[in-house]
Amino acid sequence: MATAIIIIVLLLTLAHFYLKCSMMTSFSTMLASIFAMIIAFTYYEKLAELFVSRGYGVNWAHFGCFVLAFVLGFALMRALADLLVGANIDLGKQVKVAASIVCGLTTGAIISGSLLVAMGMLPMQGKIFYSRFDPEKPITLSNPKKPFVNVDGFVVGFYKWISAGSLSSGKSFGVLHADFLSQIHLNRLKVGEDVLTISSRKALTLPSGKNKKPVRTMDLADKGKVTVVRMGILAKSIPDGGANNGSGQILFYPAQIRMIAKKSGSLNLKGGGKALWPIGFLDMEGKLVGSDLEKIETPDTKGLKDRTVWLNAIFQLPPGYEGVLLEFKQNAVVQLPPAVQSTPEVEQALNKGDEEENKPSQQ
Repeated sequence: MATAIIIIVLLLTLAHFYLKCSMMTSFSTMLASIFAMIIAFTYYEKLAELFVSRGYGVNWAHFGCFVLAFVLGFALMRALADLLVGANIDLGKQVKVAASIVCGLTTGAIISGSLLVAMGMLPMQGKIFYSRFDPEKPITLSNPKKPFVNVDGFVVGFYKWISAGSLSSGKSFGVLHADFLSQIHLNRLKVGEDVLTISSRKALTLPSGKNKKPVRTMDLADKGKVTVVRMGILAKSIPDGGANNGSGQILFYPAQIRMIAKKSGSLNLKGGGKALWPIGFLDMEGKLVGSDLEKIETPDTKGLKDRTVWLNAIFQLPPGYEGVLLEFKQNAVVQLPPAVQSTPEVEQALNKGDEEENKPSQQ
């Protein structure tokens, strides 16, 4: 399907530009597609949050809002271009043909790439739907299936480059959504088994308290030095700030959890980051469990006093990197404090908190 979409969109845009557009119209239409892409990437999450926080749309919100933002942005910019740009400027047939080809290919790549990005957010799986990872096979992070022309990679890279320039802010897209395409495709891998792609933005939490250090480094047998993060997932409905599905359960798999790391010494949220997925979880005996990225976890949430499921996610960071963000599903993010070396006292403080917080409520 991805190949068919790319070919059809490229052929249609080339034909339209060659047959219908003057040189200036070709150029203004290409600029309209670029601005539409910027608008879609910049605002789709803010629009989707309006629906998700109220329990509307849920899995469909990000897909729908991305498409809506792109279409409306393109229509608006194209209408403004017709008012501002002189369409009758003529520099000769050769210039018109060259502009049609260059602008047509660029616009076609942006439109088809944006469409594939939106499809990556679809809460659907199947052979006819574009997916970078096969839901029926073990996840291989290093070998995603890309279309023959990587147009979705092109538009994501283009937006990251633009957002790192004059549109940059204190929170870069390249950090918050490092390896964005893997993120969205992995998050929808198990939608056929009632696993949501999103949660509330407030569903992810870290232990609070002066003596609690949620990010620790330690040595594990056969794995060497690892970073372990104590993370909590709120067992509430999405409108109430949690991650429960329609059946009142938390369903997730390790590939829906990510750490964003940056080189030590540049631990702000600007520039770019490196996405890392957990190699497993640490059980109460200090052993690594749950190392399959695609295995669905269904934690028992009955009787928890604070309605929070606590996990120890294990990450293997490259030398010279430190974690700055922890992400859960498509839209829950928390900033990580600096890591500390694990000691019995650090672990005891965390475990003591869990024992108290996980006591059944007396109400």
